[in-house]
Parts: sequence; C-alpha cells; structure tokens
Amino acid sequence: MNKKIIITIIVFLLLIGGIFIFVNQNKSFEEKLKDIGYSDKEAKEISNLVSEEDENIILNNEYNDDLINILNSKNYKDDNLKLYLEYASNNKKADTNAIINIVNLDLTDYEYSDFLGELAGQKYFIKNNLDRYLKYDSDDAEKTVKEVNCNLDYDYYENTKETNTDDDNLMLVNKYYYLTEDYEPDDLVTLDSTYNMGTNNQMRKVAADAFMKMADAARLDNITIKNASGYRSYEYQVTLYNDYVKRDGKQAADTYSARAGYSEHQTGLVSDINQIEDAFENTDAFKWLSENSYKYGFILRFPKDKENLTGYKYEPWHYRYVGTKAAKIIHDEDLTLEEYYAYYIQND
Repeated sequence: MNKKIIITIIVFLLLIGGIFIFVNQNKSFEEKLKDIGYSDKEAKEISNLVSEEDENIILNNEYNDDLINILNSKNYKDDNLKLYLEYASNNKKADTNAIINIVNLDLTDYEYSDFLGELAGQKYFIKNNLDRYLKYDSDDAEKTVKEVNCNLDYDYYENTKETNTDDDNLMLVNKYYYLTEDYEPDDLVTLDSTYNMGTNNQMRKVAADAFMKMADAARLDNITIKNASGYRSYEYQVTLYNDYVKRDGKQAADTYSARAGYSEHQTGLVSDINQIEDAFENTDAFKWLSENSYKYGFILRFPKDKENLTGYKYEPWHYRYVGTKAAKIIHDEDLTLEEYYAYYIQND
C-alpha cells in the first residue's frame, strides 16, 4: 500500500471521527439519555428534574432504573447525586429511600441493609448511636432509635454518669445521670404560702419566678396551683427512698421513687403540684397545666404511656422547669426530657 493511500485512509478516519464527535456533541441531553438505555418518557422526566451541572454525572453512569425515584425523593440533595448513583450501583437491590438516607448521613462505610436505611430515616436518629442501634434487640427502627436514645439498651442504674450541671435548666437527672451527694443549688428561694402548701418550699430562683408567674396566670382562670414539694436534699431523698423500700420493697419503690442522687428534686427545678396522687389527673388544675404549663417553661416530667422511657410510673403532679424554648419543643413534638436531651443537647 503506497503512501498516498495510507494518508487518504487516515484523513477519512479522522473525518468520520470528527463527524461522530460533532453529531454527538450536538445531541440533546434527552437523546444522550436514550443512548444509555432510558426510554423517551424517562429521558424527558429526568431532563426536567436535573440541573445542567448534573447532566454529565448521570451520563457518566450506567442506566439506573431507580434514578427518577432518587431525583423525586423529598430528602434528595443535589450535591449528593454522584454518591447516590455510586451507592446504588454498588447495592443493586437497595431501597431508594434507604440510599438517600444512608448517603445523606455519610453511612456508606456500613454494610447495606434495609434496616440501616430505616434507622437513618428516623427524625431523631443520632449518628453517634448507630452501633448501639444495630446491636439493640429490635427490628422496629422507630422504637430502636427512641429507646436507645433514652439509654434503654442499658439496665436502669447501669452505666451511670454524673450529670453535666453546666446544662443548667436542662441538666438531666434520671436513672442514668446523677447528682453528687454535695450538690445543692446556690440560688434557692423560698415560696410563701400564696404559692406553697408543702414543707419542701424551695426552688431555684429561675424556676420559682416562672412557677409564680404560672400560678398567677392560672388564678386569673380561677385555677389554684401551689407547690406541694420542691427542692429536696440528697440526705432527704436517702430517708424518703429507704422508707419506701421498707414499706413496698426495692423493686416497687424504684418505679415511683428515685434513689438518692438520682432525684430531679435535688436540682431545685421541680415542683410536685397541689396533690401527690393519681386523682390529680381529674382536676381542673391538671387540665389547665396540660394546656398551659409549657408556656411558662414547665413540662409534665413523667407522662402516661412513656414509663419505659422515663423509668417512672405516670405522675400527673410532677412538673419540671426546662425553660420556655425547650418546653415548647417537648410539648409540640410530644417528647420526654430524655428524648429531648439526647437529640437536642447531646447531639448538638
């Protein structure tokens, strides 16, 4: 083959290649999508869903029959498109929502499972708790997140730690977090007979001021609210708890009374209101508190049907001051203080 023929062939091939490149470059995005396997309908919908910047990401990946669902997901994040496609490619049977949830929370190092995706999709999911969620003996993702966040993967009074008093109004005191024997608030004030009916008539000033404001507001609605038991010292709680144990046994006492150091009353942020008995639930005062206490920074601390989360039986009389901001979130989202603390304080 002479030199002229070789040159002619090379020129011809370059010309054909140039034409191919020219034609391909001038194809629309939809046409290019169809070239990699998307139907006319899929190509049109995808074209309407993605930004121009994301077109090449899609074109550089193989056909994905779940792409439209990914793009339509309510939790879809444009910056994560490449990661979604890579993860979907590596996990062919992965659920769309699971892909979105796992990638969004950067959990791709964990072995894929539908349950992992369900966990990651829970509103109160805490990444630092993931290993504990996966070890917990439950196949219900919502239940797992809720209970592990409240430390129920440990037995009561197991794995306890001193509470962080720097959390101030939001310090958590329960069967996992304790106050030391020498802890006593330095801003206790005494409630007079207008607001108090019991012997334990002290509260921290911020809580006492809020309590008096709440009681004054209730009075305008012809409702009487008085403190029946506020601050209790460590020593007081020792005697109270031991008396209950002698009377009912330790197992029963632990359902309604705190061990010394684990009582919220030691914070000075608690008030048992009016009558310390279940019948309080049937009073106008309880109804008023249910509708209004959060407006003054107080929450019902041990609500009905959440005994497993708080560790105590339902106490309609026991209110805890947490401040108006936290109280509104707890009220609006129907949380216990344990749930709020795990997600909004520890997870912050």
